[in-house]
Amino acid sequence: MEAQRPDRRLSGALLLLFLRTAAVVLILGLQRLLFLLFNTEHFPETPFTAFLGGLRFDLTATCWLLLPWYLLFLIAPFAKGFLARIQEFTFVLGPAIGFFFNVVDIGYFGFTLKRSTADLLTIMTAGQDTLTLAPDFLRDYWYLLLFYVLSIGSLWWAYRISSRWVKPGGPGAIRAVTWRAVALAALALMWRGGTQLIPLQVLNASAYAPPAYIPLVLNSPFTMIASLGKPVLEERNYMSPLEAEMLWPVTHHFQDSAAVRIPPGRPNVVLVVLESFSATYSERLTGIPGHMPFLDSLMTHALTFSRAYANGRRSIDAIPAILASIPELMDEAFITSTYADIPFTSMAGLMKDMGYSTSFFHGGNNGTMGFDTFCASAGFERYVGRDDHPDPQDDDGSWGIRDRPFLQFFADELNKEPTPFFSTVFTLSSHHPYELAPADAERFAGGSLPIHPTLRYTDDALRQFFKRAVKQAWYSNTLFIITADHTADIERTGQQYGKAIDFWIPLAFYMPGHITAQRSDRVTQQIDILPTVMDLLGYREPFFSFGHSALRSNSPPYAVAASNGIYTMIGERHLLRHDGERTVAFEVLFGDGDGANNEPGELIRFDMEARTKAVIQQFNGHMLRRELRIGPDAP
Repeated sequence: MEAQRPDRRLSGALLLLFLRTAAVVLILGLQRLLFLLFNTEHFPETPFTAFLGGLRFDLTATCWLLLPWYLLFLIAPFAKGFLARIQEFTFVLGPAIGFFFNVVDIGYFGFTLKRSTADLLTIMTAGQDTLTLAPDFLRDYWYLLLFYVLSIGSLWWAYRISSRWVKPGGPGAIRAVTWRAVALAALALMWRGGTQLIPLQVLNASAYAPPAYIPLVLNSPFTMIASLGKPVLEERNYMSPLEAEMLWPVTHHFQDSAAVRIPPGRPNVVLVVLESFSATYSERLTGIPGHMPFLDSLMTHALTFSRAYANGRRSIDAIPAILASIPELMDEAFITSTYADIPFTSMAGLMKDMGYSTSFFHGGNNGTMGFDTFCASAGFERYVGRDDHPDPQDDDGSWGIRDRPFLQFFADELNKEPTPFFSTVFTLSSHHPYELAPADAERFAGGSLPIHPTLRYTDDALRQFFKRAVKQAWYSNTLFIITADHTADIERTGQQYGKAIDFWIPLAFYMPGHITAQRSDRVTQQIDILPTVMDLLGYREPFFSFGHSALRSNSPPYAVAASNGIYTMIGERHLLRHDGERTVAFEVLFGDGDGANNEPGELIRFDMEARTKAVIQQFNGHMLRRELRIGPDAP
């Protein structure tokens, strides 16, 4: 019997290691299943390989989360007393942190369409929004909190029950070395994610599922840990700098050939960014009843772009895209990244050089998402937030000041701005948790989703803003630009607006008596707004911009975005996805088919692939070289 004890100890330690590791992997797998169930509209035809690949990523994430416990376990696999309690606490703590972000992404994914990365930590700690909104999120997503608690409870139970199943023996020194060597070899394999040359990376998920299903293969602990301390960008040299500039220009010069230009002078410019206004809810753009009747009526008198796309899925990414022509082409938000201190071109900066006064209005907490510091860097002379609104009773108790009173306040404040002025206002009432005052909730009730009443409320608040603005002296000499920061909570049943539906937003340029009403079906994007406004104003100095004027026939008719390590380029009829090395998908944008079965399709694919590489090279290179401005004051 004594001779068998070493074998019992050998098998016992490894069995205990296996059982406790399997418990974490199993819970991550169940969380992936819940992730799928809550986001089925994004994954309608889930391949089984997504779960097989997910197991590989779960093993790697488990190794990272349990690393402190593994070290303690290898020292004393059957510890007693205080050391045993430390081991138990360490075993639960690491996975508890990872489970938190994994469960959060079950609900958060519907807003971002990507697995969270390390920049979420910065966003959560910027300002007071996280603490302020926590009760609302816990109320609306209580079931996720319950699942999180069950996950932790199950993990703790698995730890305790495994201790009862596996008992220690009494090994000799050689046996102790043997099982530890086996354990270390297995853990090293898990940590690397396999025997391949380079440790497992986010892009390896594309081997198990189509690009749109990559978030299902991944888990949030993996994507967050993988992005911690990792260089956000790396130099890409697909082609010569001259060729990249030809395919995706970033230096813009004045042209007389712009299709539209308002009369000479310096008109005021008001930019309205509407929270979560998807184009799918516009009757004018879709042909079916929507939830923004005033904006629809305004677009009948404006230059409207029916194929406008957001460059990201978060507000923190939309503001740099719209105001500074900086798209979301990296894992971290520009505002919170290490590149945020680079001097950059912005609409406010260019207009300030033209003699404009500049201001930015947002009813949220002063400092929310770093907007105040970004606006200061962008050249805005005045930032107005929640703290500056005169009546605290207009506060919704969550995000900030309700849209109707804040837009009225905004209209009055514009009277104080020296003319010509450039002013931006960003609304907030149509953001989760989608709560309206009781009277407004009754007035705008209806629709199939909680967002619908808030869209109609904000649309009406916009109507009231224009009713007030039209009476002001500055109104007749003002260019209005109306767009959205991103889409959210899209109603998909019975509707087909193409594979880029999650980025489709309204975009209108309105100046009665100066801009002829027309509808353009040209593909455009948020980063195109800055150069388009500069063309409308007849700006004559060269400037830097990742976007291009939508008024020029020679501008690339494409929109770009990136998430989960995949770059997406949206064209007139096709969509291309690229992983930085190769094209991983080329699809017809509307309807079925791969778009590559005929010669025209192949030519379009070649052009989109070349331009995708060009924009990646331009974006990464100029960020890394800190070249986001041109002219005498450029670095």
